[in-house]
Amino acid sequence: MKRSELFFAAILVPIDFVALLLAGATAYYLRMSEFIQSVRPAVFVLELPVADYMQIMVVVAVLVIAIFALNGLYAMRVTRRLYDEWVKIFSGVSIGMMGVIVFIFLSAELFQSRFILLMAYVLAIIMVTIGRWLVRKVQLSLLKRGFGVYRVVLVGNGRFAKHLQDLFKRKHKLGYRVVANIDIVSLEALEKVYSEYGIDEVIKTDPTLTEDDNLVLLEFCDRYKIDYKYIPDLYETYASHIRFRQIEGVPLMELLRTPLDGWGRVAKRIVDVLGSLFGLIFLAPLFLVVAMLIKLDSAGSVFYSQSRVGKNMKKFRFYKFRSMRCAFCTGDKFGGDKAAKFEDELRNKQNERSGPLFKMRHDPRITKVGKWLRRTRIDELPQLFNVLRGEMSLVGPRPHLPKEIEKYKKQHNKLFTIKPGMTGMAQVNGNAGLPFEQEAKLDIGYIEDWSLKLDVILLFKTLIILFTDRNAV
Repeated sequence: MKRSELFFAAILVPIDFVALLLAGATAYYLRMSEFIQSVRPAVFVLELPVADYMQIMVVVAVLVIAIFALNGLYAMRVTRRLYDEWVKIFSGVSIGMMGVIVFIFLSAELFQSRFILLMAYVLAIIMVTIGRWLVRKVQLSLLKRGFGVYRVVLVGNGRFAKHLQDLFKRKHKLGYRVVANIDIVSLEALEKVYSEYGIDEVIKTDPTLTEDDNLVLLEFCDRYKIDYKYIPDLYETYASHIRFRQIEGVPLMELLRTPLDGWGRVAKRIVDVLGSLFGLIFLAPLFLVVAMLIKLDSAGSVFYSQSRVGKNMKKFRFYKFRSMRCAFCTGDKFGGDKAAKFEDELRNKQNERSGPLFKMRHDPRITKVGKWLRRTRIDELPQLFNVLRGEMSLVGPRPHLPKEIEKYKKQHNKLFTIKPGMTGMAQVNGNAGLPFEQEAKLDIGYIEDWSLKLDVILLFKTLIILFTDRNAV
């Protein structure tokens, strides 16, 4: 990384910190304004003067900046799209705000101003975005003047070299300038370019170079401490997630099953705990109403549990609101052999899913309240308990039944790499209408390309589906 990039990455930390404090202070003073006070007087001001409030804001700002760091917002390259950066800002501020809300609910020691919470949340996203946009504009302006630009040598004259050369010339914001394009690799040619223009980076665009040529490039880059990149061959494109290991001096490259290995898993678990806690607290009144409706509609328990298969093919108890008559429920404690036999008959006659899964419309086993619960997806909400217990995640592949798993093929075992989720790629791209193979491909793609940004996008798409789609049965 060049010094200019280090400078801009480092300066973002105090800028974000100031933006967060400014958002909190603005929300506080707006609440104390004469106009809002005349509409609704603030009763917490005596319990929480501005000095104490700002001390809390400092702690919250530090927490949010830590989340930003885990989200990769300080490993900044100007090549990141503004939209991608905004999504990370939104998710970071949202996670921090969820933490504050949960703490307020559990401790009951802080202020209870919903106006300040909401206004600080909105202003934080806006002000952090504006601050980073200004930094980006300054950095791009300097890049156009040649300050902080990477001087690149392209090795090879194929289509990849031409594409990169045109791309770097057309998009200044990428921060690259091609100083030479070398077809025949030699130490003399590289030395000449280095002495005339300077080199910050070498990009090998020809995967078919000989071993001798590769050794020359590596030796040259190592001698002058130049960054070395290359376009991978066919095998290396499959090894998209790798980690360097060393065992007693022997270098090894480890293929990672998913980006969730490491800190990604920690970040995802934090989101799951905070999200499930907030959801269970916020939805508690709805749970009570649904429980009463289920009891009034049919005899039996409120919740329905069933054995499902999760991460590493480990079985766990999966919870839902009961939507069937108990005599037809196939859980371990419900309808028993008769219910299982009746389901097998339905599976053979009316199954609308391909592969090992079972789904049918107008299921005769469902109660009147159950139809409404399924249509609105409210029957899925008790899975928040599974998320809190660590058996599931908010986002991930759907958990399936043991008897369905028995029919999986070898390539489907990738689905057990991570925890199953309440929602996921399949749920926002067709839900029960997808063929099983397509559902599996979507979920495997999610596992291989996971990011916190992708989780946020899928959660938002799920909310949109909850309010607009009524095709579930």
